[in-house]
Amino acid sequence: MQNPHSIRSHTHFTPNTQHEQPNDGEFRGRVSVVVWAVVAATAVSLFVRLPGVFVIDFNALGSPISLQISDSLVMAAFLALLSASGTESAIRAHPRFRRRSGGFWNTWSYWALPAALSILAVVLIPQLPTRITQAIGLLVQGVLVTVTLFALYATVDAGTPGFRRGRLVLNVLAYASALALFLLVYQTRTRSLLSGSMVALTATLLAVELLRSTTERREFVLSHALVVGMVLGESTWALNYWPLPGLTGGLFLLLIFYLIVSLAQHGLQNHLTKRVLVEFAVFAIFAVLLIAVVGPGF
Repeated sequence: MQNPHSIRSHTHFTPNTQHEQPNDGEFRGRVSVVVWAVVAATAVSLFVRLPGVFVIDFNALGSPISLQISDSLVMAAFLALLSASGTESAIRAHPRFRRRSGGFWNTWSYWALPAALSILAVVLIPQLPTRITQAIGLLVQGVLVTVTLFALYATVDAGTPGFRRGRLVLNVLAYASALALFLLVYQTRTRSLLSGSMVALTATLLAVELLRSTTERREFVLSHALVVGMVLGESTWALNYWPLPGLTGGLFLLLIFYLIVSLAQHGLQNHLTKRVLVEFAVFAIFAVLLIAVVGPGF
């Protein structure tokens, strides 16, 4: 689902710098290293298992909780960090960041989507039934990481010709990843504390990517993305009490995610007017009716 105002909103600012020719050869070399490293680490996670599972027992809201630190959780964290560091290396090849000081504060927002994709890969690929399908999943992961890095590179500077195309690709990947996450979490029916936390974390990462091109004030991007993650986590908690099938619950979470992110985009650009609120309210009503018609078990 594409925000009808997103293309306009993503071209709101243009950095006050002269465009330089990027070193495409160096960038491609770094992308190749990052993709091979991420895919190889994901493949290793399919065969290597940690010697045990670390369990943390505690009480939350009056209920006993056992949090298992499994090999999947450890690999998801490792892959997210590996993807983030690889993205940092690739993005740093762009002339804009070679000229600037400020360290990671200028580039951290580019880490979000690759990290989210890596977390999803660690969760989804082991659930594929055969080694052949898992190998295909690894191939798809490599393609998605490659496309993501090239699209991120194209959106570093809003004045370059490939910005709009790259921004569209990133939007599609972010919303598709959100839908995959929501369907997976809602179908597993895990404890709300765990499922809500997972949704909140990944939704925050995806919201960072969707809001990144809206403003150069990175602190505003982070604060709005955290609000999006909090809303999605609480929505997951509430929907777990509603006996909906996985598809219907996942579509509801995707609708909430889309609406909150879209409102955040307009808020960051001071375009949040009564007319915009009415437009999104009407859209939400029609979307809920559509889910009620096509979604099973509503």
